[in-house]
Amino acid sequence: MHSERTYMRPVLTVAVCLVSLWFATAATAATPSVNRASRLYSEWQIEQADRMVDELMESTPDTPAVQFLQARRDFLHGRYGQASDRLDQLLTNDTSGSGWSNFRDLVRSTEETTRDYQRYESPKGRFEIFVPKGSDQVLVPYAGEALDRAWEAIGEELGYRPETPIRVEVYPQTSTLAKVSGLTEKEIRTSGTIALCKYNRLMITSPKALLRGYDWVDTLIHEYVHFVINKKTRNSVPIWMHEGLAKFLEHRWRGAEAHRLPPSTERLLKQRVESGDLITFEQMHPSMAKLPSQEDAAVAFAEVYTVMEYLHNNVGEGAFRRLLEAVGTEGDAKAAFASVVGTSFSEFESNWMAYLRQREVPFDISGDTTWSRRLVFKDETSGSETTDLEELDQPKAQDHMRLGEMLHARNRYQGALVQYRKAARLSESPNPRLSSRLAFALNKTDHPREAMESLSDVKNLYPSYYPIWIELGKAHLAMDQPAEARDAVLEAARINPFDPEVHELLAQAYESLGDTEAAERERRFASLVQ
Repeated sequence: MHSERTYMRPVLTVAVCLVSLWFATAATAATPSVNRASRLYSEWQIEQADRMVDELMESTPDTPAVQFLQARRDFLHGRYGQASDRLDQLLTNDTSGSGWSNFRDLVRSTEETTRDYQRYESPKGRFEIFVPKGSDQVLVPYAGEALDRAWEAIGEELGYRPETPIRVEVYPQTSTLAKVSGLTEKEIRTSGTIALCKYNRLMITSPKALLRGYDWVDTLIHEYVHFVINKKTRNSVPIWMHEGLAKFLEHRWRGAEAHRLPPSTERLLKQRVESGDLITFEQMHPSMAKLPSQEDAAVAFAEVYTVMEYLHNNVGEGAFRRLLEAVGTEGDAKAAFASVVGTSFSEFESNWMAYLRQREVPFDISGDTTWSRRLVFKDETSGSETTDLEELDQPKAQDHMRLGEMLHARNRYQGALVQYRKAARLSESPNPRLSSRLAFALNKTDHPREAMESLSDVKNLYPSYYPIWIELGKAHLAMDQPAEARDAVLEAARINPFDPEVHELLAQAYESLGDTEAAERERRFASLVQ
């Protein structure tokens, strides 16, 4: 069991885009055309492979290898029922494909999982978003907006915009992700893998599976970056480069300079640099999901982020586009990276390590923020009632916080405010629970400006603690700043949209802004997630 002190670490995502054994098996001893089409699918050149399969279906439609390719095409386009039927027929008539039954099992589990999913489109129609019936539909507008913006922004950054629509699937829990991905649930939980880019689609676990949600929108964009890289480079980029680009660009949809590492990850990276306990590029292969712990995965993601930060700082605009184009020219990722940087790869590694040791962090990371790195799933918290009080660094601060909570529960907000203020004065480092409770009490006692001020530091240190954004939204509404309130509460929705208060506040903000359609949607969402 994980205690609550370890929840809400920066999302650790991974794209496991490997050619499965059964695909290689199916192509064995097949014709050159079949092998070529199979290779194109593995290189994510879906449209080109589809055209070859059309030709093969006209010339040799009854060949088992061609039938398998057709099933594979159906699967990659989300036609899971058709793919399953084809594979059943293949295995009935021809048992020579030793790996086909494994693929059929994956197709079946995917079809069973998504059979009753509802389909939605992003506002510009570039993405098809499939979610289970019920409350997960609240994810759609926030996901659709970010994905459409990412299609433009990542396209500009990497010099490639894939054909649309692009399929996105949301799964209610990690056990479901395991069923449709080929990863085990143990690998998913150990590494913190919660989303994937695989099988020509984006795959993500719903934030309702976690205790307080997670940065699921930025995670989804992270996977979209993987999708673009696979398409542009024919799936030829090594994992360290893949993850470095995806981590650096996962916030790019927010703006050109939106890239950042969360403070908890910055602190961990600094500790591991100082101790010399880093993850090598070789250890990252073949997948971050194979690393032994969430902490090791966090370090690996931070490292490759700084690789791309180094490249961006030294090469400037167009660096990432040039890098991916060089991969195609050089045929070797390290040689391509070295050519763009203008050094040998070994010299780059030496320069990069020096950069890591001297790298400045734009905020104070002296406080203990390690608890916020780890994802904690709802089913891991039963029987483990470690509370946020234990995160306060002074016993007397804990006592005042406890008294504040008791008064809070009795709606005695003025008294709670007194106790929260005492706890804050005694605490040596910011605590997001205490800060958000203090802001709550300040909002309740009509001190919205002071509430905003109390959150000014903690919102940067703990950006994934969504109650902070709720209290900021309340303060802005009280000060008649509906646009600022909307923007703050949208951040909460991008972490945990299953809290009804998120939608109630958004409805108020949209109503004040004159957007009655959005306000009505948010009221409906508030009822849906009650």
